[in-house]
Amino acid sequence: MTPTEKSIRLLKSRGYQVVERVEHWNSFAKCRQDLFGFADLIAVGTNILLIQTTSYENFSARKKKILASTKAPVWLRARGTIELHSWKKGDCKNPRIEFFNLGGFKK
Repeated sequence: MTPTEKSIRLLKSRGYQVVERVEHWNSFAKCRQDLFGFADLIAVGTNILLIQTTSYENFSARKKKILASTKAPVWLRARGTIELHSWKKGDCKNPRIEFFNLGGFKK
């Protein structure tokens, strides 16, 4: 199971009614492109959440990607939330989750 599939299951178990992939394959560039440059999933429940999901080994690189984004703070100011989920291989229940707030972004 991929990290994205694991996060989808986790989010549904947390009560999010809608969880959708928002990354897509760019056939011209031959690479995956994330929504706003950092989001793999969107989840809607009592709040609206963007999620970057990755393997445990790539946690630091993905965190840097979110913190370097100019769009992430805009999302947070609009009262959206952002989480980074990183998964160890073989573990389907216990991701490392980082929550982001405006304090972590350069002004």
